[in-house]
Amino acid sequence: MRTFKATFIMEAQRLLDKKKMGVLLLFLILCLYFVQTGINNYKSIIETREEFQDIERLKVQQYINYAQYGAYGFRMLFVPGPLSVYFVNSSVISELTANVDTGERLNIYNSFKGRTLFTEKAGGFKDFSGIMLLLGSLLILYFGYESMIHKDYHRFLAGFTDLKKLFLSIVSSRVIIFSVFFLFIGGLSLLLLKLNGIILSENQWHHWFAFMGVLVLLSVFFFALGTIAGTFKSRFTGFVTLISMWFVFVFLVPWVINAVTAHKADNIASIYRLELEKLKILMGFEKEAKAKEGPVTDSNTGKEREMVESAWKNEFKAIRALETKLADEMQTNIYRFQRLSCFFPSTFYLSAGNEISGKGYENFIRFFDRILTLKWQFIRFYIDKKYYSDFSGVEPFIKGSENLFYSETVLPRGFLEGVLYALVYILVLFAVSYVRFKRSVRI
Repeated sequence: MRTFKATFIMEAQRLLDKKKMGVLLLFLILCLYFVQTGINNYKSIIETREEFQDIERLKVQQYINYAQYGAYGFRMLFVPGPLSVYFVNSSVISELTANVDTGERLNIYNSFKGRTLFTEKAGGFKDFSGIMLLLGSLLILYFGYESMIHKDYHRFLAGFTDLKKLFLSIVSSRVIIFSVFFLFIGGLSLLLLKLNGIILSENQWHHWFAFMGVLVLLSVFFFALGTIAGTFKSRFTGFVTLISMWFVFVFLVPWVINAVTAHKADNIASIYRLELEKLKILMGFEKEAKAKEGPVTDSNTGKEREMVESAWKNEFKAIRALETKLADEMQTNIYRFQRLSCFFPSTFYLSAGNEISGKGYENFIRFFDRILTLKWQFIRFYIDKKYYSDFSGVEPFIKGSENLFYSETVLPRGFLEGVLYALVYILVLFAVSYVRFKRSVRI
């Protein structure tokens, strides 16, 4: 305990000199800047909700009949939760709307359906989560590297204590210092949220702590990598190793997992082929109806009602099955992506952030399912109003805020496995680092 206290004081003094404090202060300011940028983006979306709904209500008032309403349909807006302020550019979804009508198409803008869900991403590191991965990891790697390069100093200290205690004291001291620093940044970010009037629910608080926990795990992982690089006899070799490991885990590994997932997504039907299949079903109905009864008209006679009900029970049911199949295929690929992401701390961090943001794959599937449900309710509403009622005006299908989809913060599947794998990586890396540390000190 005495060794740890003495080492902690020395390591704190080394880490908190003026030059390093300046770098840490700049990093803190940059993180808070991106949080505020995310807050501004979130508030902008929240402020547009009323305008979005007002325009949708005004559009319905302009329609003369239900044929127009069915053709143009209505739009749905994806509204992210407050934790999205940390993941503006690094989450799967940026801004999302959908247009629902009675036709064969299901338009989601941008067209994140099928394979495109896994190949087109907002991407980038220009947010709190991204800057933590890009620059935070580099900073922590250097702290780990710098903790092991002073070999003469370590040999001197080894004369007063055994190497194992010395290694553990150095490592634990630095881990505590930078973990407190990151949690301090997180605390200041929460203060920014409060100053901007953003309140987190109990569920969101739980997920905020989960994200900070994953962030600390990622930091300890990179720190352990840095300590290994610092044990090399040549500082140049150690520095090259450090940069190489940073590149591999920040860029290469996420790219490989995304590429594998996108390749597997090739088996998912494209939106164009899906629309063609649905169009074929509808055109087949039109041809059959025309051959039996003549052209389908807008009247609400018994003949027209019978044909429409036949389409509802058969052709529309077949179309719905195609959409459901697409959702199942996307769900399978999402599961594959999340499981693969668990194996590496950097990709686990990205996957966890995606879902905790409320703008990840899980919420996209929920959004997609909600649209499908409303689409078929709208088609039934359209049939009932057009063929079974004498109307003097067009009634709106949407009631209240039904055209607003509020995302929820969730954890990715395999979250506990991801935590376990990260801990195993950390233990193995520190074991390797300790073996190399002993060799470097004894030389």
